[in-house]
Amino acid sequence: MMKILISDHIDNDAVELLRKSGYIVDNKSGMDLSNLDKIISPYDVLICRTRTKLNADFFQQANQLKCVGLSSTGYDQIDLAAASLNEVAVLGLPAHNTLIDPLKNGNFISTAEHTILLILAVLGNFYGAASTLKSCRWEKHRYMGNEAFNKILGIIGFGRIAKLVAESSQALGMQILVYDPLLPKELIEKHGGKSVTLDELLKNSDIITIHTHNTEKTKNLLSEREFKLMKDGVLLINTARGAIVDQQALMDALNSGKVSRAAMDVFVNEPDEINWALVQHENVIPTPHIAGSTHEALKRISKDTARNIINFFEQKDYRNIINKEVLKS
Repeated sequence: MMKILISDHIDNDAVELLRKSGYIVDNKSGMDLSNLDKIISPYDVLICRTRTKLNADFFQQANQLKCVGLSSTGYDQIDLAAASLNEVAVLGLPAHNTLIDPLKNGNFISTAEHTILLILAVLGNFYGAASTLKSCRWEKHRYMGNEAFNKILGIIGFGRIAKLVAESSQALGMQILVYDPLLPKELIEKHGGKSVTLDELLKNSDIITIHTHNTEKTKNLLSEREFKLMKDGVLLINTARGAIVDQQALMDALNSGKVSRAAMDVFVNEPDEINWALVQHENVIPTPHIAGSTHEALKRISKDTARNIINFFEQKDYRNIINKEVLKS
């Protein structure tokens, strides 16, 4: 019988679904991850979220492992090349499976809604207003905000989350610019956006929100040069990955006023080695990587993960393998 180890919290309905399907499930969510490579060898499957980092050393120790069920949409915390080399399939909600419905699967809705929350928060500087009032200071004169209506929203990366953000933003009367070199402009226009170059987006956007994957090509995509191109007083939102923005360049832009306010749900080297000076900056609204963490999203993505594992072993359904090259091995 297949043995499954769960290292991060998932919804109990998904755990029961796996057990009813005949799998032996050891639910050790919240476990000390420093021991993971020492105990993984008897298991056929690992279920994890972004807290669990899987490197080449881990996959060398995972002698029995056949697949990783990823209960999140991001996967940059996993060494996919090492997984493929060791013939381990990584199962998730990949963009190449067009049958995945962002309204019924995963945590796409939650992340999009959190992005809208942060857009409105930086526009109105609600965080500062709430913080001063909680400190028993009535400073109404300091917190005159801005409307979303008729603002230009620049979206970097136009996947499933970004499309949901675009739809909600248009309902607020915002104009949408999109930079995504991998998509035809017709698809972007279908969702109400205008396809532009990155420089055009930076020069013309009142608000910039990031929704691209963290790769070698996107690391520090927004750095000193890019910040110089932005409008003075631009607002920046990041619910994707911290490494896409050069942290020092952002700090400099905040200090100079080039970026008037930034809202971030993701950080470089989170959670233990975060740049706390950036988090504590008076013009930064931080949240602890919770954009996709809602009760509804947890239920959806947990069941997606369970079904992915069942379909992988029983139906030989490989559509949700992220590292497709493993199929060639």
